[in-house]
Amino acid sequence: MDSEKRFFLAIFLSILILTVYPYYLRKINPPVPSSQTQTELPQPLTTTMPKTDSIVDKVAPSELSQPATPIRKENKYNFSHKFLEAEFTDLGGAIIDLKLKNWGKPGSEKIVLIDSQSGNGAAFLTKIPGQGIDFANKIFTLETLNEKQGEVVFSAEEPNQWLLRKKYKFSENKPAFDFQIELQNLSAETKNFALQVTTKISLSGAHNNDLPYAQAYIHTGDKLQSIQAAKIEKTPKILEGRILWQVIAMKYFAIILKPEKIAEFSKVWADGKPVKNMYGMVKTATEKLDPGAIATFNFKVYSGPQYYNALKSYKSGFEEILSLGFFGIFKLWLLLALQWVHKLFGNYGWAIVIVTMAIKLIFTPLTHISFESMKKMQQIQPKMKSIQERYKDDKAKQHKETMELYKKYKVNPMAGCLPMLIQIPIFIAFYQILSQTVELKGAPFIWWIKDLSEPDKLFTLSFTIPFLGNGINILPLLMVGSMVWQQELTPQTAAPEQQQIMRIMPIFMGFIFYNLPSGLVLYWFLNNMLSIFHQLFIKGKALPHHEEEA
Repeated sequence: MDSEKRFFLAIFLSILILTVYPYYLRKINPPVPSSQTQTELPQPLTTTMPKTDSIVDKVAPSELSQPATPIRKENKYNFSHKFLEAEFTDLGGAIIDLKLKNWGKPGSEKIVLIDSQSGNGAAFLTKIPGQGIDFANKIFTLETLNEKQGEVVFSAEEPNQWLLRKKYKFSENKPAFDFQIELQNLSAETKNFALQVTTKISLSGAHNNDLPYAQAYIHTGDKLQSIQAAKIEKTPKILEGRILWQVIAMKYFAIILKPEKIAEFSKVWADGKPVKNMYGMVKTATEKLDPGAIATFNFKVYSGPQYYNALKSYKSGFEEILSLGFFGIFKLWLLLALQWVHKLFGNYGWAIVIVTMAIKLIFTPLTHISFESMKKMQQIQPKMKSIQERYKDDKAKQHKETMELYKKYKVNPMAGCLPMLIQIPIFIAFYQILSQTVELKGAPFIWWIKDLSEPDKLFTLSFTIPFLGNGINILPLLMVGSMVWQQELTPQTAAPEQQQIMRIMPIFMGFIFYNLPSGLVLYWFLNNMLSIFHQLFIKGKALPHHEEEA
C-alpha cells in the first residue's frame, strides 16, 4: 500500500475511532457524554551530453528505462518570458528546463517544473512513428528566439522526406503557451503518418511530502482517469481511443497538454526511486499527407499552479482534476466557499475560521441531538445497570425493558452516532482541500503562522525529536490540549482498558497532525473548541424529571 493510502487510512481510522467508537462504548457502557528582450539569435552554449531519450511507441515497460547513450553535441538557449523561464535545446527542438515565476504573491519563489538534472528526457519531443525517422534525437535549426514576442521556433529536415517545424508561443496573461507543429511532405508520394508528443514534469524540486500527491490524469471524453506516480513507475498507463487532454501534476502545480485534434493514444510513465520525473505522451490519429502539402497540429499547454479559476478559464474541464474522487463535490463546494470568504477578508486564515464556523452552524441541529442523546444516556445509566442485573439470565426480557426505558426517556442510542457519521465526508473533503490547495501555499494568517500550507513552526531546536522533527509547532499542541479538554467534559464510566484507548487518542492524533499544513490543524483545533462550547452549553441544561422506578 503506497504512502498516500496509508496516510489517508490513518486519518480515516482516527476519525472513526474518535466518532463511532466512543458511541459504541456508550451503548455497551454508557459514559458521560523575471524577462529581457532579445531580437537577434543568441550565441548558443555548446555542450556535450548524453543523447536525449526518444519518444517511445508501444514498448515494453523495461525498454522505457534503457535510453540510448551515444554522445551527441547540442546547443542550449535560455529564454525568459513573463511567467515562464525555459532552457531549450536544439537536440529535438525541445525544452530541458522550465521554471514558473510570478505565479503568486510578489516575491514568490520560482517553481521548477522541468529539471534536466533530474533524469533523462526532455519535454515536447516529437516523433513520427513507423517512418524510421527519429526527430526526437535530431539536431534542429533555431529559426527564432524572441523574448519580447514570446516566440521560439525550431526546424529540422529529413531530405526528400519531411520538414518539421516546432513553434512555441508564450502567453502574456498566464503561465501557458501554444505549441504548434508543422509537418511538410517533401517526398513525391502521399504518406500516412501520425505524431507523438511528450511532456514531462520533475519532482526533484518538490518537497518530500509532495511526492504522494503526484498524479497523472487522462481525459477520454467520457471519463477522467487519475493514476498515482508510484503506480506508473512500475507499469506505464496506456489508454487508446478518444484522448481529449492529459495532465501530469505534482501537489500544487501541473503541466496540461491539450491537442486541438482529439488524440487516439495516451501513455504516462515515471522514473526514479522515489519518483523523480513523470512523463506523458499523446499520439495523434493517422492522417494522409500529399506531396508538398503541410499539416498543422496545435496544442494548448498550461504550466502553472492548479488554481480553480485558471483551469476553468480554458472551458475544457481542466478544473475537474481538483474535484475528482468520491468526495469531489464536497471539495468543490468548500473550495468555492473559501475563495468567496477570502475575497471579503483577504486572508485565507480567516476564511478557514469563518467557513469552519459556518459548517459547525449548519450541523448544529444534528450535533445538538447527538449531545442531548449522550447526556440522556448518562442519566439513565443507573437504571440500565439495574435492568441488566435484574434480568441477567433473561436476555429477551432485558432487551424489552431497555427499549421501554429508552422510550420513556426519549433516548435514541443511534442519535449520538449518526450525526457525527454524516459529517465525516465534510471533514475528509476539508482535509483534502486544506492540504492540497495551492491558494494556501505561502498564505499567512496571524502572528507566527506565516504559511498555511506548512507547519506553524515557531522556532527550530538544535536537535531532532524522533517522529516529530526539530520544529516547535504550536497549533498541534493546542489541538491535543483541546481534545484532552473535550474528553474531560465527559467522565468515563467504561472499562479501564477502553478508557486508556481514548486517553491516548489525543497523543496519537498529535503525532499525525504535528507536521501537517497549519491550515488543516487550525480547522481541527477550531472545530474542537466549537464542540467544547456546545458541550458546555448542553451540560448546563437539566434533563426533564422522571419519577424514579423501583
